[in-house]
Formats: sequence, structure tokens, C-alpha cells
Amino acid sequence: MPDAATLWIMRTRRVVSLGLLFITLVLVGSFLAPAAAEPSPERVVAIVPLGKVRQEFLDKVQQEFQSRMKVRIRIDPARELPQEAWYAPRSRWRADRILEWLDENPPEGAWRVVAVTEAEISATKGNILDWGIAGLGSIGGPSCLVSAHIYKKHSKTKEALLRRLGDLAVHEFGHTLGFPHCEETGCVMADAKGKAISSADSSSGHYCAKCLGTLSAEDRALVK
Repeated sequence: MPDAATLWIMRTRRVVSLGLLFITLVLVGSFLAPAAAEPSPERVVAIVPLGKVRQEFLDKVQQEFQSRMKVRIRIDPARELPQEAWYAPRSRWRADRILEWLDENPPEGAWRVVAVTEAEISATKGNILDWGIAGLGSIGGPSCLVSAHIYKKHSKTKEALLRRLGDLAVHEFGHTLGFPHCEETGCVMADAKGKAISSADSSSGHYCAKCLGTLSAEDRALVK
């Protein structure tokens, strides 16, 4: 039978061994543990006035997105319309060129860009080279454009004008989320088919369940 001194040494070695084992397990666990997920960057929607735009138009667009999106909405300083987008034969501005210009010169830190103008805009539609439009959005792209021009001409009241402009902004922004035109009754993504006024007036102002169902879980969480 070992004497007392030997027993003390054996116990000491056991305690030391267990301590070293514990430290080793802690160190190994710290290497194997998954790293803490980095917080997602803040999503910012920049509203960019192009040319002279009434403040109430900008405020309406901002309010629409604040009521629908869990993102930060900011109104940026006004920019001049890009001269390369001017279409002299019809004295109006090409919306597709404006979007290209915005993509080439994006606002700093913006996740999506909503350009707002009062100028008359157009784009190519099918066989029609220059088709007058109220707005344009890049499907899945970073930018969209809305114009108050048509609604200013054909709205009898300010309330109707602002409601139609807000509906248009939500529609064009939906294209940047990846939504194509939708056939669901009342969906804000309905194709105006050249009838911007009646289309806005028949819209619910909201994305339908079918459209929302196409979003990723991350993007869906941003829509109220």
C-alpha cells in the first residue's frame, strides 16, 4: 500500500490532469463554436428628386414607403436630370437612360433608389420607340423612377394626385424587388397598359400574397 506522501502526489497529478483536460476542452470548444453572425447592414431607400420637385410629392413617396417597409427612408439632395437622357424629337426624357445613369451614379449607402421627377418621361414599348409612361423600374435592379407629370395633368384634386403618385411609387419599387406585372385583382403590380389613371384608381396599393410569396425570407421580412 502506498504511503501518505505517495498518495498525495498521485492525487495532485490527478487534479492537474483533470484541470489540463478541462482547459483543453474549453479551448477546442471555442475554436469549434460557430462565429457570432454579423448583423445585417441597414437597408436604406434613397428618394432622389430629379429637377425641381414639389416637397409634398417627396413627402408622399416617403410616407408610402415608411408605411410599407421596415427600412430607413431618406430624401437626398436634388439632382439635375442627365442630359444624355433628353429625347429632343419629343421634348421629353428617356426613363431607361435615367435608370442607367442612376445605376452608374448611385447615392452613397443606398440599397434601393427611388427617383422622383415632374418631367415628362418615356421608354420603348414593343414596337413603339417612344412611349409616354408614368414610371419605370428595373426588375431586380437597384433603381426605379416615378413621374408626377401625367397625374398633374389629369388629377382634379391634390388628394387624387398624391394618392396616384404614391401608388405608382409602390408599383415601380416592386419591380426592384423582383416583381413582374401581376394579374391578381387589386394588386399594385398590375400592368397599367397605357392607362395610368384608371390603373392607379383600381389598385389596392398593396402587393398581393402571390407577389410576396416570391420574395426570399430576408426580403419578405422587410415588407410590413
